[in-house]
Amino acid sequence: MADGRDDFIIAIRYALLKKGAKQKFSIFFLISLSILTITLDRYSVPFINTIRAVLNDFVYEVAVAVAAPGKFVTYLNKEKTQHFKVFNKNKILKKELEALKKNRYDSLFLKTENKYLKEALNLENKMNREGDITVVAKVLFDQESPFLKSFIINKGQKDGITKGMAAFSKSYLIGIVIESNYFTSRVLLITDLNSRIPVIIQDNGVNGILAGTGKKTDLILEYLPNDFITVPGKIIYTSGRDGFLAAGLPVAETYLDKKNKLKIKSLADPQQASIIHVTKGYFNK
Repeated sequence: MADGRDDFIIAIRYALLKKGAKQKFSIFFLISLSILTITLDRYSVPFINTIRAVLNDFVYEVAVAVAAPGKFVTYLNKEKTQHFKVFNKNKILKKELEALKKNRYDSLFLKTENKYLKEALNLENKMNREGDITVVAKVLFDQESPFLKSFIINKGQKDGITKGMAAFSKSYLIGIVIESNYFTSRVLLITDLNSRIPVIIQDNGVNGILAGTGKKTDLILEYLPNDFITVPGKIIYTSGRDGFLAAGLPVAETYLDKKNKLKIKSLADPQQASIIHVTKGYFNK
């Protein structure tokens, strides 16, 4: 019997010696605690129930604390999945909204262009009824510098356009054809530095030459009488003295700028002209 107990003690000592110093203490403490707990529970020691309850509460709290990170990670994964679902759905909705906006803008553009073309067609018919053959042309692009201003239009010799014909925008003279190709033509604008048009001023009958400066709001009247004073609010018409343009075509008007300085501006707006009418120069609204 003594030999068996000695063998058991030797085995425990061997196990303890095989582990590190900390492991020795831990194993010994756990074994001792287990034996003590079993013994006390077996003999129904009164305070053991309280200890067991406290230990159980501690274990439960530890279990809750240990499980919390896992639950939090699960919650984050769920929220991340939901976020990406919402994000992807939002991207799809944005694309659909952009497509709807584009369709709306395209529709509005076509509506505006259709209205403008109708106005141009009505004006063309009116011009033809008045005996002046006109060609409706579209502005392809602008050829301009600070002083040189011209349009390239999509009509040329095959459409009956020749050099020297006049171009109108919304019934206002905007330029003269200076180059006519087979499919395209170039229109020199009245704002160009090289433009010179014989004109007459409203009410007083004074003749002069309207010259371009490169700016639509800063034209110049040349060859006026020395004692003549220009006043604002006067329309400037073609005089017809060149033998080509009919008299009475509205070209420009006088006005006061922000500095209260008298200036002359073109009635036609080259920047807004997308469709123009090219005639032999006798159209008058």
